[in-house]
Amino acid sequence: MKRLYLVLMSVMFVLCAIAQNQRTVTGTVVFEGDNEPLIGATVMPASGTTGVITNSDGQFTLRVPRSVKTIRVSYVGMVTREFEITDAPMLIKLSSADNTLDEVVVTAFGMKKERKGLGYAVQDLKAEDLNTDGTTSLASAMQGKLTGVDIRPSSGAPGASSQIVIRGARSFNGNNQPLYVVDGMPIESTPDYGTGNSTAGANLADRSIDINPEDIESINVLKGQAASALYGIRASNGVIVITTKRGKFNSNRPTITISTNLSAERVSRKFERQTVYAQGNGVDAYNPSSSMTWGPKIADLADDPKYGGNSQGHPGMYYNPKRELAGLDGWTTPEIYDNVGDFFNTGFTENANFNISQRTERANYSFGVSNSYQEGIIPSTGMKRWGARGLVDWTINKEWKTGFSGNYNSTKIKSAPGANSGIMNVVYSAPAEYDLKGIPCNVPGDPTQQISFRSTSFNNPYWWAKNNSYNQHTNRFFGNAFVEYRPDIDWGDNLDLWFREQAGIDMYTTNNSDVQEVGAAGQTKGDIENYGVQRNVFNNLFTINFNAKFGDDWDLDVMLGNEINQNNSRWWDYYGSNFNFYGFPVIANATSYSSSEYNRKSRTVGFFGSAGLSWKQMLFLTVTGRNDYVSTMPRKNRSFFYPSVSLGWVFTELEAFKGNDILSFGKLRTSYAQVGQAGTYYNTYYSVPGYGGGMYTYTPITYPLKGVSAYTPSSSMYDPNLKPQNTENVEVGADLRLFKDRVRLEYTFAYQNVTDQIFSVPIPYSSGYGSKVTNAGQMRTTSHELGINVAILQHRDYDLNLGINFTKVHNKVVELAEGVESIMLGGFVEPQVRAQAGNTYPNIYGNAFKRDEKGNLLLMNGLPQQTAGSVDLGNCSPDFTMGFNLGGRYKRVSVSSTWSWNKGGKMYHGTNMVMNYFGATKESIPYHEGTMVAEGIDEATGQPNTIKVSKQDYWMSYYDCTESGIYDMSFLKLRDVTLTYKLPTIAGKFDVDLFGFARNVLVWAKMPNFDPEASQGNGNMGGYFERFSVPNTASFGGGLKVTF
Repeated sequence: MKRLYLVLMSVMFVLCAIAQNQRTVTGTVVFEGDNEPLIGATVMPASGTTGVITNSDGQFTLRVPRSVKTIRVSYVGMVTREFEITDAPMLIKLSSADNTLDEVVVTAFGMKKERKGLGYAVQDLKAEDLNTDGTTSLASAMQGKLTGVDIRPSSGAPGASSQIVIRGARSFNGNNQPLYVVDGMPIESTPDYGTGNSTAGANLADRSIDINPEDIESINVLKGQAASALYGIRASNGVIVITTKRGKFNSNRPTITISTNLSAERVSRKFERQTVYAQGNGVDAYNPSSSMTWGPKIADLADDPKYGGNSQGHPGMYYNPKRELAGLDGWTTPEIYDNVGDFFNTGFTENANFNISQRTERANYSFGVSNSYQEGIIPSTGMKRWGARGLVDWTINKEWKTGFSGNYNSTKIKSAPGANSGIMNVVYSAPAEYDLKGIPCNVPGDPTQQISFRSTSFNNPYWWAKNNSYNQHTNRFFGNAFVEYRPDIDWGDNLDLWFREQAGIDMYTTNNSDVQEVGAAGQTKGDIENYGVQRNVFNNLFTINFNAKFGDDWDLDVMLGNEINQNNSRWWDYYGSNFNFYGFPVIANATSYSSSEYNRKSRTVGFFGSAGLSWKQMLFLTVTGRNDYVSTMPRKNRSFFYPSVSLGWVFTELEAFKGNDILSFGKLRTSYAQVGQAGTYYNTYYSVPGYGGGMYTYTPITYPLKGVSAYTPSSSMYDPNLKPQNTENVEVGADLRLFKDRVRLEYTFAYQNVTDQIFSVPIPYSSGYGSKVTNAGQMRTTSHELGINVAILQHRDYDLNLGINFTKVHNKVVELAEGVESIMLGGFVEPQVRAQAGNTYPNIYGNAFKRDEKGNLLLMNGLPQQTAGSVDLGNCSPDFTMGFNLGGRYKRVSVSSTWSWNKGGKMYHGTNMVMNYFGATKESIPYHEGTMVAEGIDEATGQPNTIKVSKQDYWMSYYDCTESGIYDMSFLKLRDVTLTYKLPTIAGKFDVDLFGFARNVLVWAKMPNFDPEASQGNGNMGGYFERFSVPNTASFGGGLKVTF
């Protein structure tokens, strides 16, 4: 009994001790907008794992240890906040997450500045703003969200490249992509290989594919030169500053987030070919070898005089020799096959992410792994990417801070070719009565002998999927480490000085392999090309920072720094052709072999400074300057200085505007800056010659010849006075916030004058060269950007928000070099995308219809006629683009959507044009039979045309002219819509979000049959030139995210 008594006393003593070491926190949680109570808000210790839920009056009672000083309060659709515990009942106000004003933004070199103090436009996207569900592409995640930023995807294929151009192009035929900076480290983002004139080959990925959108905490876009000038010569096209995820709350335990999503993809706009007429060159006869579908009606094939079975003992059937060649019965009953639908698979995408993070008073870390798996809509295409990342920030003491950030990615992509190497031309043009999928693609027992409905100058797509391949494999690591020293100098709270040293690396190896097996179209003996690049980029940044406050009115911040960027690159290309036998497509099996390899090093050293002065938080002046020394330019011409100045005036700080119920914030801003873009200079170099053409129809001499190699000078000479192209930028704008910040408007006008463009200019061959790389030409760009954000509804249980962005960009080529009228950006001999002096940029050039002064078609023998040479067929740039972001929430259910409207702009769509010429489109059906008198003027008589011609001849003549392939790119598109349900917190620990989404599911376009956002090429012509490219996709999917 005594022992039991002692035990009970001990327990009571412990319970009393625990009770004395705890305290009770009480309070009420309300919505800041109307002070109404929030029911079901979660209240827990900031460093704890469990908490309580507010009752129907928004009240809570929480028992916590006395050592706990802060609590964390969260509610669906509200900003999660932390509060110091008080002894008195607490009144906690939460604000809507969608209407939070992000006053601090990340600018150049990771500097955090108040938004109101900037004299130039920046735009930021938080993680929740990005459309990451169901995509592996950073460009796709940003589409429709930004003003002044043109994002042009090449297709919906896994790993497809995208063009991102900020405020129009700066360079005629050079780089127009922005600089990417991840956690303070500039990284490579452009494709390692261009697609040349975009007439052949597969579209290679750009290096932004190595960035997982799910790893991103925020993106800040520095659009104008004043915003990006501190980055110097690499930043003339703007900068995309990416900050990866970190720990968010002070906690004694880590936060773990696991997310996954699955989606299925299909073609966004499927080409619906005509299913009335069969293969042939004319309606009178079936021709099973023709590439055209101008033949007789499919229903009448049994009556064909040559191949019909009604007259040959096979009633109701017709004979197709390709079936017999494939080992099938050549006689078959006419049927309709959906060759387009049969060929495209249902694509599949799976994304999985794991992240663990924590923030304490002295440390902040985040580690994660991710995996993405994609199967393309085209057989044998897809992508596998997995990555790992880590980030640590550690405050050693009040003087020293250090940290690192590292990202590793391995990406494997299997692509499909386009243009003249493509397979889509065969898929789209396959006659409806030909079973492209069901008829074997090769002769039985001989996989080297293709079978197709037409000649095998183009691959049967099913044979291609089994035998050929375009593979890309990249391993990449990029990251940086820093140390920061803030000396403990006793000079009060108004002065602050710190030093920061940061060193980063970006290293990757990309191996590409293009394989054509024995029997491939255009290379019947087979070939293989293994090529790649290895880059090692080192970047070192040192800065000295000083902040000072003088009295109550003046603030000063100064930064001085030095940056060194060194790029070591190695390129290789090994080519083998004429395989000994089928089934072993490696270089060792080739009988002919060639190789090349070279190394390149470049270095940029920059010294820079920035000074910012503000008065009464009303006037903000910032001046920057940077001098770059660039190794890629001529030795005597390597130093360049670039200045910028910006001014912001917050006029609502004037007494006359304070307390205004309508205008809560107003700022006017202006800036001026210069930034350059370096070229590449070579002394005259020598190369192994190749001979061909002229009077010879073969190559008469090849080297080495008996072991001896010959060399000849390069055909291009480089201007010894070459200098970087220069971009001058003037920007003015205004930021307004109305009705207690529920309406936000931002307008910017920007003017860019780009001079000293770098490109090759033809020179007389008497000089010993054919061209000269020099500075010439000028381009001007103006842009209007308007952003509007409206909090339409704000309530504790629901909200509705609308964001609208508008962009209008006008590019004009003022002049080129003397004697140079235009520069080719890509295309065939005809048509081409070009930069033309005196015209907008870029434009499409090709043969047009002959017309009289009134615009009437000039006809010859009743048929349309073409111009003798190429003419301007239209400007590619849209008249304007708009994005609409509409989102709302009701309690635990939220929905968000992004719409895009593209008005105007021309593109060459070769697929539409060729399919019309082949008679494969539904639009061609009325022209397969009969005659017509075309509207127009008879060129011979000058009178209205009266000559009757066959409808087929007219249609084919019309679609044999490039102008018929020029289409208006206008479209309205639902880019994405996401529905999310946030489950009540499970066991006080687990937050679970369930979501479903659809991407690119609604498209209204002026152009028939295809999505206008699919094109060929990753260069400056990307988005404007299409010929048998991989189509864009739409997707549907869902997923979940668990946080605990």
